[in-house]
Amino acid sequence: MEFYILGTINSQPRFQRWSEKLNGHIDKLGRAIVAFRDRVGVELAVDLGTTNTRMYMRGRGMFVDEPSVLATNSVDGRPLAAGFKARNLIGRSPDYVALHKPLCAGVISDAGHAALMLRHLLDSARKGNSPRCYRMAVTSPSCGTRLERRAIIEAATKSGAGKVYLAPTLIAAAIGVGYKIDSPRARMLAILGGGVCEVGIVGLGHIIYSDAARVGGETIDYAIYEYLLHRYNIQVTMEMAEKIKEKLAYAESSLTPHETMRVTGREAGKGGLKSIEMGPSEISRAVETPINSIVDLIQEALDNCSPALLSDMENFPIVLSGGLSLLHGLPELIVRMTGFRVVVAANPSYTALKGCSAVVDDPKQHIHFLSQA
Repeated sequence: MEFYILGTINSQPRFQRWSEKLNGHIDKLGRAIVAFRDRVGVELAVDLGTTNTRMYMRGRGMFVDEPSVLATNSVDGRPLAAGFKARNLIGRSPDYVALHKPLCAGVISDAGHAALMLRHLLDSARKGNSPRCYRMAVTSPSCGTRLERRAIIEAATKSGAGKVYLAPTLIAAAIGVGYKIDSPRARMLAILGGGVCEVGIVGLGHIIYSDAARVGGETIDYAIYEYLLHRYNIQVTMEMAEKIKEKLAYAESSLTPHETMRVTGREAGKGGLKSIEMGPSEISRAVETPINSIVDLIQEALDNCSPALLSDMENFPIVLSGGLSLLHGLPELIVRMTGFRVVVAANPSYTALKGCSAVVDDPKQHIHFLSQA
């Protein structure tokens, strides 16, 4: 950008020096504006999960934590509700309401409805004159395919994002649990979510190893639902199946307590209500297969480690994050099967969002971990 005071006298040495000095100040101002724009460039962190969607805004904190469910008008496709309001309509909605879960097994299965859900949650949570166009950092499964990453970008862009950055979930969760990503010592992290479980080894500023299985908290809920249907001919809601999991499901059978829970559901084929008393040992057997898949995923990661990586991780525990890490007895089972120490992160359901929000709060330190869409 050039600035001239007067073309007729610009050739004079005195005015030439003034012109050059003014141009220098203008260039500095332009660079400062660009630096400031980059500094404040990412305003919003989004953890787009199979079960829940969470959002964090710089200067405001977490302002959205709702189920990943959308309700639309089945006639014109207009969004009616999202989050808790939409989830409460499951099994209770009139014919003109269509319910959608746009994420399945950790990835977006319906980008259009995912965009509508994000926009509806954002608009519902907006305060005052906060901007509609955000620069988003969105968590993305570390083992996701290019097509799956493209679906996340498409959903975020259609929801109104001006710019989209993808944050690998393993990196975000590692930052969230307090790992020093640039450390030369490798550490293992397992993210046990609602639709997918990821296991990774991070160190030297990048992901050294990662693997994932399409199994999670919702898989266990469905296993409980199937068990009750085939064993007792009872149909329950997925919400009830989740409550049964939280109270009665134990990964380590030796820790099973002597307690029962009354379960009431619809008797299949008859339409009436039916109640039974269930204990944790019975439910634990019902969820044994998906839990073993999670343990096998962690064991396979350890089997693929070099001696140097195993030596690094010997001094650090495996950290579990994600809502499923709260399953009774799961850390004890992993300790018994692998021989490694295991700890559960503080507030494990929020570690990925916490790490992604660190990018929003301090982009200069963490922005290089993002991939720009």
